[in-house]
Amino acid sequence: MIICKDLVKIYWDPITDVKVSALRGLDLFIREGDVASIIGPSGAGKTTLVKILSGLEKPSGGSLFIDEVNIAELTEKQMKQFRYERMGIVNQFVHQNLLSNMTLEKNILIPMKMRYVHRERALKETDELIKMLNLNKIRTNPVTKVSGGEAVRTSIGVALAKHPRILLADEPTGMLDTSNTNDIIETFRDLNTDLGTTILVVTHDLRFRNAFQNSFIIRDGRLVGVNLDQDRSELEFILRPQESTLQSVIDSSQFIRIPDELFSIHDFKHMVEFDIHSSKKFSTLFNPDATTKEEVLDLMKKTDEFETEEEEKEEGAKKKVSFSEIRPVLEQDFAYPKDEKEIIEVKSLFKSYPAGRLVNEVLKDLSFTVNEGDFVVISGKSGAGKTTLMNTLGGIETPDSGDIKIKDFDIIDESKRKISSFRFHEVAMISQTNNLFDQYTIRENMIIPRLFIKDRAFKRRREDIPRIVQDVEIDHKIRSYATELSAGERQRAALAIALARRAPIILADEPTANLDSRLARNIVTLLMETAQRYKTTIIMSTHDLSLVRPGFRLIRLQDGRKIDDFRVTKEGLRGIIEDYLGVEIADN
Repeated sequence: MIICKDLVKIYWDPITDVKVSALRGLDLFIREGDVASIIGPSGAGKTTLVKILSGLEKPSGGSLFIDEVNIAELTEKQMKQFRYERMGIVNQFVHQNLLSNMTLEKNILIPMKMRYVHRERALKETDELIKMLNLNKIRTNPVTKVSGGEAVRTSIGVALAKHPRILLADEPTGMLDTSNTNDIIETFRDLNTDLGTTILVVTHDLRFRNAFQNSFIIRDGRLVGVNLDQDRSELEFILRPQESTLQSVIDSSQFIRIPDELFSIHDFKHMVEFDIHSSKKFSTLFNPDATTKEEVLDLMKKTDEFETEEEEKEEGAKKKVSFSEIRPVLEQDFAYPKDEKEIIEVKSLFKSYPAGRLVNEVLKDLSFTVNEGDFVVISGKSGAGKTTLMNTLGGIETPDSGDIKIKDFDIIDESKRKISSFRFHEVAMISQTNNLFDQYTIRENMIIPRLFIKDRAFKRRREDIPRIVQDVEIDHKIRSYATELSAGERQRAALAIALARRAPIILADEPTANLDSRLARNIVTLLMETAQRYKTTIIMSTHDLSLVRPGFRLIRLQDGRKIDDFRVTKEGLRGIIEDYLGVEIADN
């Protein structure tokens, strides 16, 4: 069904005259009817692979066949027809999947109309998809009035409405909580079982590592691992480098990558040696600086004794994680301000959207205050009201009733002009859509806000930009345009722009949704340091509770209501992680 051999993609930067390899000889074989995931960190080449598979970009080298068609040789018109007839694509940029001026229901209906499906059947299929994707309550909402997670689920519905033979999903669950992610995984499985659809999910989301029978790991533009280990806990992959696996892929050039865990344990330098067992059934790799060939041969003679009693006991046992694995999280304390003044006050906030003849209440009687320099996490499932709350705090959405005062400024009742001016000077917003100026480079995006700031000294400062882009790991793309970035890179660029503004308040709506676990942890650390260094007040919404740290204030929303509001302690965080990941943390 999908056959890639030695796939290469090279990008040329005309400004720096540098060529960058996004794919470096990638091999991939997906059979018809397979459902598989390709998992890798930001910058691994995932989005490039999806663009090439969908015919949106041409490979620089190698061969690519889909449904026995060499799509690299198709004209643009032929590729559009191929994509229309056989492919469903879930793009990581939601606005490229949906028509924002239409309701969710009408967006899903459009592909059926293009297939000339009878009206009654189209309505029935749309209704089934809406129920399956848990969108029934908001089906008549326009795209602009739903959360990022709800928009992603709608995008999946639009792709499924085509009844595609092949479904390509690029980062489909980065903005979804675990419950909704599991629903999407089950949806993909059901679609594969009922319709035989071939499905390829390209993602950094480690919740997919055990979701399907086939799970590959991509890094530096190559497939470097096959993840078939079903018994390792999810927490291990959240807190450790996600490339950790003891299986690797041998590609068509006989390239094989040594797994990170193996490399670190054996302290390899520049040379490895191999030896073949006498049975010819397996070989061994060893570090010649640490052991002799005789010792290796002696160990290979004892292969029948490898299975230990401990391994037998582990089978069927409940998942456990050692305390040492979560120690880095528990020890990363946030020194929250105890005597600072109140900077944000929210009273009796209500917000609803019309849903046909009904009304969808998104925020219900929400009240809280925030002190200067605090780090507040707003948590809840997709659709709980997180994005609506962030937009309301930023003065982008107007509530039905209630009061919001930020630094004694009325963010609700003042004129739109005054609200815009206040937001520009006092509040930096990081939205799920990463509102960057596409016609400018990342560096220019960072400079633009300074042109309108009255402080001349700050306006002229440029020396902090290299440090900021390095901290968020986007320095290699600083001269790139927003349209040239992946979703994860856009997320980091938006964060860099917010930090460069030095606003006293940062509202970050799912700022790590499109980032791998290592980058997500680094971003949270950077936000903590920003809060403590500059007394910046940070409110971050997220569904990922593994990002919470001791000292954070956690506000949980459910169906628009506040159900929890407390300061996180080390022991409390331990319980939060156990509940969130469904594991037991051992004391050893």
